[in-house]
Amino acid sequence: MSVQQLFSDWAAIGSQLTRVVDYVIVDSTAKLPQSVSGVITLEDNTTYFFTTTIDLLGSRLVCGQNTTILGGSSENCRIKSTGLTGTALITSAWSLPIRSIAFEADIVFNLNANGNANQALDWFGVNVIDSNTVGTIANYTNFIASDCGFLNTQGLTFDGSVGTIGFAQTIFDCKAGGTSIIIPSTATITRRFRIIYSAFVILSGETGINVSSSATIPVEGYILDTVNFSGGGTYTTGVAYTDNKALFSNNRGINNSAEIAYYTMNNNATATTVASSGVAYKVAGTTTSQSVTQKFTNTNNRATYTGAITRAFSVSAVLSCTSGNNNQIGLYIAKNGAILTESEVYITTGGSGRAEGGKIQAILQLVTNDYIEIFVENSTTATNITVTELSVIVEALS
Repeated sequence: MSVQQLFSDWAAIGSQLTRVVDYVIVDSTAKLPQSVSGVITLEDNTTYFFTTTIDLLGSRLVCGQNTTILGGSSENCRIKSTGLTGTALITSAWSLPIRSIAFEADIVFNLNANGNANQALDWFGVNVIDSNTVGTIANYTNFIASDCGFLNTQGLTFDGSVGTIGFAQTIFDCKAGGTSIIIPSTATITRRFRIIYSAFVILSGETGINVSSSATIPVEGYILDTVNFSGGGTYTTGVAYTDNKALFSNNRGINNSAEIAYYTMNNNATATTVASSGVAYKVAGTTTSQSVTQKFTNTNNRATYTGAITRAFSVSAVLSCTSGNNNQIGLYIAKNGAILTESEVYITTGGSGRAEGGKIQAILQLVTNDYIEIFVENSTTATNITVTELSVIVEALS
């Protein structure tokens, strides 16, 4: 054998040994680093594959840089620590991928990447079971969890500055009297907090999601999409579905977000003064805002958009009015006090003073604080117009 071939073989063996050293199969605590004062420090750049339930018997794990924790299945591979109370089972300041394993402890996680840039948590098939507190996750660029279960647990808290918090196909079954997810006032979410295709089982006395109204979250950055809430407890609190931070859609058990205004007027006797024929005037009278209204403020014959995102809206109005006999009446939608000629419709009052009805509509764009009103015009004579009934709907198209 040549010297060159010998060195090549040794290099191959060395490479294989490195891979073995960086991958540890854990079927007993003996395969883990030795506990020192109750702390087991996992190695940097090492993957630990747990094949069964491992009881650390009062010790806890401190993860190194690029430590990975894997299991064969969250159904039969578990990490616990009998006797460990008041201190988290898992501590890390680094990225920590976790797959297909369960955890059970008084407090499970203390994960804080403060001072370590660009750290992320990507979890799949992770279960947290029968734990008093899931724990705190803070200052990570991303936290993404899919196909996970938080079962008979409470107190999963996100704090500090976090880029994206995302859950998909995950079930939350809250511990009695507890709160499943907490976003405190000190949290800053720079991109989004999103839960999709998931379920919460929240019984009486429990809370599903508590997002402080003082937490920093981008506009429509609090996203609940196709999430099912059941059990009769308090499903969400803090930031409401009507808030500009919220984007709730296709959910069951909670109200979904929308950009819609609806106001009405019935049996109105207040006349709209017509000083000159051929001039449009804002409809007079007292209107009532309907409860379906979101991200609008309704006052008398005015819907003001309070949403933070510029959107296209459909506006429609149906009304009945009187104005003498055989007078031609113009009906208009107005934006910020200016009538929209494309909405113009004419009706003619009856020969015996009978009220006549009409409908107008338009599609337009609104930005924050734009407002919609309904105007009328007597094109025949300077006779006042009384709009007896009025129904106005402003609804986002997207």
